[in-house]
Amino acid sequence: MSNFIKIFENIPLPAGEKWIIAAGVFDGVHPGHQAIISAARRRAALSGALVMALTFVPHPRQLLAKESSPELLVSVDERVKMLLDAGADSCGFIDFSAETAALTPDEFLAGLRDNGVFEVSGICVGEKWRFGAKGSGNKGVLDRFCRENNWSFDAVKELELDGVTISSTAIRQALAAGDIAYAARLWGREVEMSGVVEHGFQIAGSKLAAPTANLKSGSLLPLPFGVYSGKVPLDGKTYTAILNIGVAPTFGNGLRRVEIHLLDFEGSLYGRNITVKVRRFIRSERKFDSPDALKEQIFKDIAEVRQNG
Repeated sequence: MSNFIKIFENIPLPAGEKWIIAAGVFDGVHPGHQAIISAARRRAALSGALVMALTFVPHPRQLLAKESSPELLVSVDERVKMLLDAGADSCGFIDFSAETAALTPDEFLAGLRDNGVFEVSGICVGEKWRFGAKGSGNKGVLDRFCRENNWSFDAVKELELDGVTISSTAIRQALAAGDIAYAARLWGREVEMSGVVEHGFQIAGSKLAAPTANLKSGSLLPLPFGVYSGKVPLDGKTYTAILNIGVAPTFGNGLRRVEIHLLDFEGSLYGRNITVKVRRFIRSERKFDSPDALKEQIFKDIAEVRQNG
């Protein structure tokens, strides 16, 4: 069995320490995920251990159910940063491959134990976490293995909001419905996208009098195609923004893109990494008969956002 556990580059891994694993996919690092990190943090404090957040790359469904694999809420780099911010001392990942997916629950856990990188003394997971071939491993299997190997074990209950289990799936569903406010409540944070600004069609500024920043993001939130209001913190200021998420049907090539227009901003954004906080849905994306018709609608959108934020 090959070693399927890796440590993310540029993250220190002190030698000679024992580690409590907090395991999960952790897409979005929502409050339920944070509760698992917190449980691992409490357990580690009892024994002087450190906390290793162990995630999966790629997302298991991207391998096992590619046709229905979810759009990730955050990029892998963002996920790692959020896990460290949530209290993990280091982050590793399970290199999820066909070989890894075929491991029995006991083979998978033995791989964690005998990883050759760090010494495990316990594990924390969500109480409904499934692992091993065909998801055959569960809380009972984990409890037995941990007792046999003198590991601590914590299964953390799922959190709920308004009777709904907080999960990455629930957040995606709220986003897909365009309900940004509810998605933000489930997520426990503002809905945002980050990425590097790249060159686009070079049309918006010359023909439409509304220059846009085309955001190359590591994750594309499952939001309906359309126009949104947002905020962009930049150089100590916060700019009101209009976002178009979609395929820009009036000029586009059919590829999904995120275009951002910052109100009252002067200067160049090319090559900069920016974060846009998505606030609310304004209207659906549509194809216009002419650039002038689109230009007129953009002015209306700008006026609406100036008035209502």
